[in-house]
Parts: sequence; C-alpha cells; structure tokens
Amino acid sequence: MFCIICLLFSSAREASAYTVLTPSPGNRFLIQSRHPSVNMVVMVSGPDEQQGFQVEEVGEQVSSKRIVRPLGRWEENNGIYIHYLLPLRRGENIFLLIPGRRQLRIQYKPSRTMLNLNQGNGLSYLFHRKMVAPRQCRMCHKGQLPSGVVQNAKWLSRCQDFSPVCFSCHQRLVKGFRWRHGPSANIECLGCHKTNFNGRGVTILTERVNELCFKCHLNKRRLKDKSHIHGPAKIGDCTVCHDPHGDKFREQLWANRKADLCVACHSDKKTALKGAPGFYQHGIIPGGGCIACHDAHASNNMFQLYKPINALCVSCHISMRGIVKGHPVAGHPLSGKKDPRRRGRELSCSSCHNPHGSRYRYLLIGDVMGGRVCTKCHH
Repeated sequence: MFCIICLLFSSAREASAYTVLTPSPGNRFLIQSRHPSVNMVVMVSGPDEQQGFQVEEVGEQVSSKRIVRPLGRWEENNGIYIHYLLPLRRGENIFLLIPGRRQLRIQYKPSRTMLNLNQGNGLSYLFHRKMVAPRQCRMCHKGQLPSGVVQNAKWLSRCQDFSPVCFSCHQRLVKGFRWRHGPSANIECLGCHKTNFNGRGVTILTERVNELCFKCHLNKRRLKDKSHIHGPAKIGDCTVCHDPHGDKFREQLWANRKADLCVACHSDKKTALKGAPGFYQHGIIPGGGCIACHDAHASNNMFQLYKPINALCVSCHISMRGIVKGHPVAGHPLSGKKDPRRRGRELSCSSCHNPHGSRYRYLLIGDVMGGRVCTKCHH
C-alpha cells in the first residue's frame, strides 16, 4: 500500500542499544495514506535491550502518554527485530523512543486517492523507491508465505504475479477484511504493482488507476461512453470509493454503499440520510439508499439516475403512471414544458418535490398552505 510519510526525529544521538531500521531516522517526511498507521521496525542487540526498549504515544495533552505494544519480535542473525504498527490521527502525532527519549513526529493526512499525491516531492518517503526491501529485512522476508497462511503456494507459484514477499509485510491489507479484492486475496500483488530498476524497486501502480482496473473489469470500460459520469469515475480513480486490497463492506467499499459512503462527499445530503425532527425523509433512502435511484458509476440520465426523473418516480409511485397533465390541479403539466425555476430543464416531479427530503409534507419544496409552492413559479 502506497503511503507518503513525514517524520521528524530529534537531534539526540541514537542509543547504541537499538537501531531504527524503518523509517530512516534523521529525515523529514509526510504521511498521506488510506490507513491511519505506519510500520516501524527496530533492531536491538539482545534480550536486556529488548526489555528496556519501549515506544510511548504522546496524546494531545503532553502529559498524557500511552505505551504502544509491538506486533511481534523476531530473532535473526544475532539481533532481535521488534515490529510496531504505530496508530495515527489526523495532524501531528508524537512518539517517544526510550531509552534516549528520541522524538518521532509524524504529520498524518488521510487520503483515499493517489491523484493528488506528489511522489516526486523531496519530502516524500517511499519505502520501495530504491529497493524492494533493505538487506536486514530480507533475512526474514523471503520467498515463503508466513506460517498460518492457507493459500497453496506451490500452485500460486506458477502465477507470474504471485508475491509472498509482498504479503509477508502487507498481509494486514487483506487479512481481517470480509470483502477482499481478488488479486490481493490471492497474493497476486505484481498484477498491479511492478518492480522497476531491474527489480531493485517497486512502482506504486503500473499505470493510471482506472486503466489498471479496466484490465479485469471489462464491463466498466463502457462508463466513458455515458453522458453523465460520477466524479470519481470521471477523474479516473476507482479507489476514491473502493479499497483495492480489501475493506469492511461489499465491493471493497470503506462505508455502507446505501448512503454513508455517498454523504462523505455529498455532505449536503446528510440531513436527508440521518433525518431530523420535523424533517420528512424520502422513504427510499433508509430502504434502498442512494443507489436505489442513482448509478454509482455512470448513466445516460442527469444525476446518474437509472431512468429519466418522471419514469424513475413512477416506478414506485405506480398510481401516477401515464399521467402527463392534471397534477396537482386540473390542467397542470407534469412534463413537456419548461421549468420556470430551473433554466434548461423541463417540468418534472422534482420541480415541486425534493427527491431526498423536505421540511414540508409530501417532500414539497414549500408549504402548500398559502400557495407557497405555486408562487415559486407563478409570481
């Protein structure tokens, strides 16, 4: 998983009893990542030093501290390697390495798209930029799968994209998630990530995100032919909504696809999603959710609707089928006429009704009493 890291160590000399293998000390870095954590590996010279070493997370109040427990300890080649997964929160994170009370300052900014990441920035730390892994790491992270992994490594080894070395470090990107992306679940890491510089480094991706996804998801190539394309699909980054490795929700989405995922961007619809006292919520929202009416990728209808507005509405409100005039009063058109309120659009159900929700009955755009709906057009 690609991340950019920003760390700042104090100028204090490193205690001779331990060595920080990654991230490299003494540099200044920034982390922008989907996952709020970063790996740290420390090598100590023996059991006594292991017992004396610890990492403290400093809270927002300097006086509040919490010991960070290691993921595990492994002994190899006369050294003990302690692995940590440091938890991060938005903004500045401070960790103390003891002994020596060296400060580790991490600036973290959550990011779900790679499009705005400047990989060439001199402050960016890319672990795989110059090599697949440092020499010390390769002593343990070899070509074998970690113990407890059930995949048939002999069978998978016939696949050119199979990479147990990647999985031995990055297995947390897949394990524990109910919904897993096929290549990731089958440890075919090199299907999307490729080595470069004669195998010494690893690229983040082989090409643009959407083109990479379309190599397998052939049916999604048709998106570009639609007249109305959802923003993330339009800019070519499927990972805005989908985690390419795995996540908690179906289709590797990071939030419930019915609505929670949508309002992360469409924040103006949060009231319609959550409801509020005195607010009339459209019944379809707590039921089918946003995707009951909107295609999450693209369609040939405005707002990525599955059908034109009126046809979509009457697919549920069947009593209105076939009516083109006479609602709400005799002679009033329901379609085929210009909408006085919305330039360039025709009259439709949404001319008078808010399809998401309203503070007025029947999801109207104004109070029916006093003609306040009608006067919006009939001044």
